[in-house]
Amino acid sequence: MSTTQRRAREKERRRRSILEAAHAVFFESGFQLATVDDVAARAEVSKGTVYLYFESKETLLAHLLLEGLDELVAVLEEAYAPERDIAPGERLRRLAMGYLNFFQANPHYFRLIMAFDRGRFQESVPAEVYEQVLARSLRGFHWAVQAVQHGMDQQVFTAAEPRQTAAALWACLNGVLVLLGHPLRREIIASDLESLYWITFDGMLRGLQN
Repeated sequence: MSTTQRRAREKERRRRSILEAAHAVFFESGFQLATVDDVAARAEVSKGTVYLYFESKETLLAHLLLEGLDELVAVLEEAYAPERDIAPGERLRRLAMGYLNFFQANPHYFRLIMAFDRGRFQESVPAEVYEQVLARSLRGFHWAVQAVQHGMDQQVFTAAEPRQTAAALWACLNGVLVLLGHPLRREIIASDLESLYWITFDGMLRGLQN
């Protein structure tokens, strides 16, 4: 192995260790309370070293989010199963199941997404990184739009516009995940997450099929 190759491998190893440290710190402390100093200490590097690899705490979050989005997009594509002939309602249900399963298995990624939504991240991260997050997000959303369009083409769904309809469904399901993410709200509603999630989905599906 050449000197250049060794340096590249060491650089990637250190970058990876900083991201893993950020993941742990953000999950334990919450993004708002976590600091770059905390990440540096967990990664056992200097604060300056963190900034050599990532411009800001928000940039660290964005790169972690990109990894989560890659996993989520793969889950949604598998759920959609473009190579299979699946009824529109069932295809939409498979996407909803994939989304729920992903966030139940990876609750930390859902917290990262919520943190990304709350800040002024477009102004806080490099433009190319923000565009990568946007592109990955659109790839995931694409499968929901396609599922609604498929139902419209089959004259099974009555929707005026597939993109807005998919957005409404996403908003409702995401709302359930956020709502029941807090113990007080779970007590107020007196429902478990899965029950409310599927009640919400079934109501939206009936509306589309009518």
